[in-house]
Amino acid sequence: MLNELESYLADPSNLHSYAFFETKLIEMIYEYFSDLPFQEQLPFMLEHMNLYDHTEQSLIYDLLGLSQLRTYIKKAEASFQSAKALSLLLNIPGWTGLIDHHLILTYLRFMKPEKAFPLLEECKREFHNAGAHRRFLNLKFNQAHCFMKLGLFNEADQIYLNLIQTYDQVDTERFVAMVYSNYSWSKLLQKKYAEAINLAQTAVQLKTNFEDVYITLSYSFYKLGESEKALSVIDDFRAQERTDPRSKMVMKFLEVLESYLLKDKVYFECLANQLLPLLPEWKDLEVDLLVYQMLIDYYKAEQNEHELCGVQEKMIKFLLKE
Repeated sequence: MLNELESYLADPSNLHSYAFFETKLIEMIYEYFSDLPFQEQLPFMLEHMNLYDHTEQSLIYDLLGLSQLRTYIKKAEASFQSAKALSLLLNIPGWTGLIDHHLILTYLRFMKPEKAFPLLEECKREFHNAGAHRRFLNLKFNQAHCFMKLGLFNEADQIYLNLIQTYDQVDTERFVAMVYSNYSWSKLLQKKYAEAINLAQTAVQLKTNFEDVYITLSYSFYKLGESEKALSVIDDFRAQERTDPRSKMVMKFLEVLESYLLKDKVYFECLANQLLPLLPEWKDLEVDLLVYQMLIDYYKAEQNEHELCGVQEKMIKFLLKE
């Protein structure tokens, strides 16, 4: 489809035709699928929404939601709901299912798996009726992700394993790398550290771009008493010099772990207490309990009962909120 879009956009007469507004929309779609900054077109689209029909309006709201989701803006849910409301007026096979899938991603991003769960079957039915088999695989992947966030680890692991076994149905390694990355995180949460390491290392070999896999590797090595390997993983991630917001948060956690492993007491306490207030905005990073546990272990070793009780109280409040 990209070639056709590019060919259309290469014809200058289209930009100045009666189809000007449709051309601007096509340009944004092309930029989205080409991983270009498509969101720069959104203010123009939203300003002229009354010139688009219901199909185009639904698509614009969906793209707005995707832009907000990429930058962790909670208004993404409202944008997708607007897109879905318009999609119900249309008869486009799979379109409502795709928006539901984006809503599922939003709920998982903001740690609301209970809201994602009821949409799974509805979305599955939509994709099946539309014959969208590739998207069906992506839905299964996010179903496992939802189960994991609900604490249903056995159900999640069964899906991850099945997806790995059916890898021949997809034509890139990117998808299976995502599966291995999330499967390893599931094992980390279950404290099966050796399994988590094996799965995470496979994800790295498949060139995953999932930053969290470095948390899995370093923390698992630490829990298995292999501090040097944990520090090596942290150095590997630092050398990549990633600058996106999520990678910066991952690096902050890794620096906390690094200072703990190096027994730099003052630096560890400082970094850990700076990180905790930032985590409510990054709920899907799911490292709160890891940081609390390190602080608890640290204050126990220091025999600092006053600080230990304070951290335990914060941890209890965090668990009650969850």
